[in-house]
Amino acid sequence: MAIQAPITPARAGERGRLRKPQPGPVTLAIRAMRQTEAASWQVRQDQEERRALAALRGRIAAQFAAAAALLEGVSA
Repeated sequence: MAIQAPITPARAGERGRLRKPQPGPVTLAIRAMRQTEAASWQVRQDQEERRALAALRGRIAAQFAAAAALLEGVSA
C-alpha cells in the first residue's frame, strides 16, 4: 500500500525547499576565516603599495637632484 502525503512535491522525488537556508557552524567559521584572510591580504597590499610609492619618490628626488646639479654646472 502506498503512503499518501497531504501535500505532494512539485516534481516527483524533489524535497521542499526552505525559504532561506540557515548556514551551519562550519559555514560560519569558514566565512569568518575568509573575511580575516581578505582583510590581512588588503593590509599586505597596502604596505607593498606604500613601499613602492616610497621607492618611486626616492627615484624622482634623485632625478631632480641630478637635474639641479646639471643645471648648476651649466650656468656656472
